[in-house]
Amino acid sequence: MGHNKNIVTVGSHIGWGKKFLTPYMNELLLTMWTSFKTMMTHYPYGKQYLYGSEWVVESIINCLNISSDPATFIQGAFPEILEKTKEDFFSNTIIILGECADIIHERIKDIPCITCPQKPEGSMFVMVKLNLSLLEDIDDDVEFCMKLSKEESVIVLTGVAVGMKNWPRVTFAIDRPSLEDGLGRIKAFYQRHMLRRNKDFISDQFNAC
Repeated sequence: MGHNKNIVTVGSHIGWGKKFLTPYMNELLLTMWTSFKTMMTHYPYGKQYLYGSEWVVESIINCLNISSDPATFIQGAFPEILEKTKEDFFSNTIIILGECADIIHERIKDIPCITCPQKPEGSMFVMVKLNLSLLEDIDDDVEFCMKLSKEESVIVLTGVAVGMKNWPRVTFAIDRPSLEDGLGRIKAFYQRHMLRRNKDFISDQFNAC
């Protein structure tokens, strides 16, 4: 989960990528991007050709529809990237992911409309079951995710996108404060959309105290 000034993202691999890229990988990508920009500056017609041809964009999209695997030169660079990265980088990353897995597993218990059947292990995301019977104005996981994004600036991936209807995917590979903030917003969203009878029950319990 990543965030900027206006949005907390639960479920975006961009946030994870920025945080957990190895130092050497950052250097490599910067070098490749600099070389690309230099090439396009020296060959203005090439720049116009790349940005002006709709078929280029269409071809890229078609390629991604077939496979989203890294490009060949990226795959070729990985052995050297891993070799030059210090061991403490990987151990610290594993520790952070373990702590975040504990947090998300426990905090989801405070959000009745979603459940986490099993604590995630060796993963950067978790599939959560959406209980629509506890929500009064949401029909499926797509509507849940859309309203959550609009009202709380929190983004989770719909289960439908990965073939699991009403099982949203929540990514937790981010720093602890941002993760806790995002889960707090999801809880607030649930409290706002819970069934009226549940609201009345909670109100009665509160008044009885």
